[in-house]
Amino acid sequence: MFKRIFDRLIFGGLLIITLQTPMLADHYLQYLSGFHDGTAQQVMRYENNARQHGYDSAESMITALLQEANSIVRLDAEQKLAVIEQHHRLETALDTLSSGHLIDKALYMFNPLRADELQRVLIHFKPGIPIDIPSIAICVVMALSLNAILYLPVLLLRRQRYSPPPPTSCND
Repeated sequence: MFKRIFDRLIFGGLLIITLQTPMLADHYLQYLSGFHDGTAQQVMRYENNARQHGYDSAESMITALLQEANSIVRLDAEQKLAVIEQHHRLETALDTLSSGHLIDKALYMFNPLRADELQRVLIHFKPGIPIDIPSIAICVVMALSLNAILYLPVLLLRRQRYSPPPPTSCND
């Protein structure tokens, strides 16, 4: 009886945790959208500046600036290049978080390389329950799978403990 109650509590906890994943993905998407808008405006300024000065693109302007003798100009060019690269990474992230599968979203969000970013998102995150059926269905399957994975060692230990003794031969 206690085992069943304990198992149900673990499943319930896992279900509540997995139901937070779609909510967190939406919150993460909103966070990155604001960040993307800021970098998009900056990249647009770089593009306009490049066209005003006869360059085909911001990248070609930055390549020319990287060749300058003045170290502050090269440093500024490196910073501009970093903003453009960050903008491209944000576009990829927004694509994943807005149209990707829930598993893809979770893999993106919980990547250890983005732990600091996730911490910033979690500061303002409020738990909730998703209202779309596909998200709820995936979360239930994830919770059942995690519950089965967590329960597997218990089953293996029980099977080893209660395994019947090997048959003895009659020749003894």
